This record gives sequence, C-alpha cells and structure tokens, in this order.
Amino acid sequence: MKKVLAIILIFTITILCGLYFYKKYKFQIFIHNIKEYVNLEDYYIYGNHLNIKINNNTKEKLILKSIDNEIEYELIIEDNKNVLSKNINEGINLEKIDNGKYYLLIKKGNNYYGIKNNSNYSKTNYYTFNNKKITISSDKMTYLNVKNSKENYYDIVIDAGHGGNDTGAINGSYYESYYTLRYATSLAEKLKTLGYKVKLTRDSDDGIKTYGKNSRTAIPYEAHAKYVFSIHFNSSEDYIYQSGVEIYCPNKANLDFAKDIVKNIVNKTSIDYSTNTAFKKDKGIYVRTFRDSEIKYMNEQADNNNYKHYNITNETPYLYMIRETGGKITHAYTDGRNKKTGANPYYNSNIGVEAYLLELGYINNSKDLEIIKTEKDKYINAIAYSIDKHIKNNT
Repeated sequence: MKKVLAIILIFTITILCGLYFYKKYKFQIFIHNIKEYVNLEDYYIYGNHLNIKINNNTKEKLILKSIDNEIEYELIIEDNKNVLSKNINEGINLEKIDNGKYYLLIKKGNNYYGIKNNSNYSKTNYYTFNNKKITISSDKMTYLNVKNSKENYYDIVIDAGHGGNDTGAINGSYYESYYTLRYATSLAEKLKTLGYKVKLTRDSDDGIKTYGKNSRTAIPYEAHAKYVFSIHFNSSEDYIYQSGVEIYCPNKANLDFAKDIVKNIVNKTSIDYSTNTAFKKDKGIYVRTFRDSEIKYMNEQADNNNYKHYNITNETPYLYMIRETGGKITHAYTDGRNKKTGANPYYNSNIGVEAYLLELGYINNSKDLEIIKTEKDKYINAIAYSIDKHIKNNT
C-alpha cells in the first residue's frame, strides 16, 4: 500500500511540475512574440496606488500579465495621454497584487503591445503593508516584480506640528506645539496597537528642521511610509469666533478618505465642522493652493535673492507638509536654489507619501480649546478608526 501511495505521489508531483513548466514556457513564448510597443512617458506611486502616463490618445486597456494572472484596467484620456486616473491617489492598488512578475501591456482588441519605459525613472521600489517589495523596472518591456521582503519599513508617519522655539498658535499659556505632540504621540501608539508600523517626526518638545536629511519633510520618504498625517490646531486673529475641525488634502485627489476622517471626528467628539469658507471643498475638507498674490510674492523673493523662479501655479499645494512629501506628484519645488530654506532631497521623487494636515480645532476659540484639552482620547479613537478602516479596505 505504501509503495502504491508513493507511486501516486511521484506521479502527481511529476504532472504538476510538467504543467508549471509548460505554463512558464507558454508565457515566455507569449512575451517573446510581442514585437510592437507603446511608450511609457511617466509613472508614479502616490500612497499605495500606481498611475501611469502613456503617449497614446486612443482609449485602450492596461494589462498586468503574469504566468498565472491577467489583470485588466480601463485607461482614460487626459491631455491626449492614456492614464489610469485623474486622481493622484487612484490607479493600480499595489497592495492587492499577488507575488509574481507582471508585464505591463496594452491590449487593443485581441492584440497585445509591450510598454517601453521612456520615463526618467528606470527603477522604483514600493514596500507594502504586508511586507512585500514591489519593484517597477524594465528590460525590453516594463514590468512589476512582487515578492516577499524582510526589509522593515514603516506604514505611517505622524507629524506633530511645530516644536521647540516654534510654538505655533498661542492662547494665553496654551501652546499649539504642546498639544500637537500629545495628540501625535497618542495617535501613533493607538495605531501601533492596531498592528501598524508608525514613526513620529518628533517625539519631544524639541524643534525639527523642515528640509534636508532626517527632516520633517524627509522622514516620510526615508521611512518608506504610505501615509503621513500632520497634526495641528488652528487660530485666527481676524475672526476670533471661527471654530471647528479642518482637514487639508492634496490637490487632484479622491477626498473620500479625508471625508470619512472628519465625519468620524465630528461624530465622536464635541467639535463641529469648521466655519472657515476659504479653500473649502466640502464639510471640513479643504484644498489649499497658491493664490496669484502669493505666487507674485514668491517670484519677488526669488528676484530679491537672485535665484530662478520656482514653477508655482494655482494648482501647487500651499502647505509644505502636503506639497513636499509628495515629490513631483504634488509639485514639490524646494530644490535648494533658495539658500535660506535648504533643500528637499526628494522634491523630484516619483514616489509620494499620501499626506493630510489635520487642524483639529481653533486654539484661540474658548469652546474649541476646552474640547482640545479634554477630549484627546475621543479624537484619537475617531482618527485611528478611520485610518484603520481605510487601510483594511485597500489591502
């Protein structure tokens, strides 16, 4: 009986190995027979999504093809190019791709076309929440290689705004920098209990530099994080009765995640949506970009200090924690030409950390201040719940 079972086992293994090598051979022949190509003009990763730009102006389908899988994505046309999405935080969800080598192909009817990488980025690495490494590279054609990784990087960065001599907003003896650190530390600890790898930009009352290695804007890149949340408390000298919570978001992004965070904060705490109407997109949701007057001022500063104008437009995010942590995707521009500010080493990166700046109330509003002082745990639970739900829905 044992001999029969052994023969059956050997026969089964032989058949399975034969099927695998046949599939591998058939796949290699398929890839080898692709002779026509389209050009990959650009690609980037923002948060956990990959987007591409192909030099093509007809509606096609993008295919990720491996030995075992063929995943299909609809392409849309923007500015006479094929892209996956007009929103920077949408496209191919890299968290949901199984291990394997996937070629990026264009499918027109029943015909497949390879994608040649003509971008400025020959190789890009992304690290998933579940410890996989995804390498985007190319030989004759562009491909994704997904495999398990032992490299230990972070999922989320929490930024405690201000710090040191920079106290932020002040109301009597109440300093914004004090509360941002307390809230950021508590949020980081809560997320760690939920299983996430979390790094703080600062864990003490000391200040931190804005640019350069190991700076506030560089840490999210260096940590290989997917998300950064910058904690702040608002103030308004002109409108002392202004109040409420605000979340500032990247330009040209799907805002559903931010909407869920602010809604959950309002539902779980005593704070309300902000009364501020400037740059408002929805209840508590804001997208702050440069005004014409601010662009003019920046250009005047460049002229006065003898450096070339930055390429700032009305679509450039104004808040540096959103702009500079997203690399080229969010139009980061601090390249060192202004010697007074220093340089962001990652300003031209094609990997961006999805960033949100949370103004959790107005510290110079007495009602908001009382909520800030007494309801920290409610805030933290609300924010952490939304983050956890969003990530689990996307992994």
